[in-house]
Amino acid sequence: MYIKTGKCIWCGMGTPEVTFDNQPHIVPRKLGGREIGFDICDECNHAFGAAKQGKPAVDLAFKEVFQAFIKLGHNLNANTYKSFSSIFFSYHHSKHTIKIRSNFRSDSVTRQFKRGLYEVFLQKYHKETGNGNHPMFDVVRKFARYDIGDLHVFYAFNNILLVPQEDEMLKIPMGNDITEKMLESGMYEFWMAGHIFFLEVFPIAFMSRGYAYLQKAASNYLINVNGNERIFEINNILDVDIFMQRFNSK
Repeated sequence: MYIKTGKCIWCGMGTPEVTFDNQPHIVPRKLGGREIGFDICDECNHAFGAAKQGKPAVDLAFKEVFQAFIKLGHNLNANTYKSFSSIFFSYHHSKHTIKIRSNFRSDSVTRQFKRGLYEVFLQKYHKETGNGNHPMFDVVRKFARYDIGDLHVFYAFNNILLVPQEDEMLKIPMGNDITEKMLESGMYEFWMAGHIFFLEVFPIAFMSRGYAYLQKAASNYLINVNGNERIFEINNILDVDIFMQRFNSK
């Protein structure tokens, strides 16, 4: 069993009410994630991988977006797109247009992707600290696990992308310095596959210091090349250049 505290970080239940028999991958296994977490019960683990009420699975939305980042951000050329396929996205390279396939809605895919970021965050945080059950993460739990409420997610858009090596692609940083900044600003810097997201994990701290923190982050993380580099809030996943069109446009 994959237990440390014996209490699920998502639903709060322990044995014998729930089981902990299945491997809870921190990054979805279908994306290639190998790091295993703990204190994630089988029911909650399954819930993130299941579609519900017409919405795609949280893990699938996370996988689809980062799969595009990894595939198209590494050794990109005109032929890369030909070997790429997606469940959600229809991309026409000759026209440089991207659309959500007709059987999905962009707002649904966007929300599920955001929930996936928070899912991975808390599971990684708990593995490193063992403190994922803390009540201070109740808002994260409600949003990621139960689809209640909403939390801000921001993205750092650059015209230069430093892609990590293959063995570093799926690693998510977590350390004392990061958690200290998180407690101060209310935000967690989610780095993966060369991309930076900023998650609102503590709404009260975010409201008082979050936007000032983002202004400082802009001066640290944005590289002035074309003048359109920015940190913006994600309201539509299509606003994020997941197909790296900026690196292979007409």
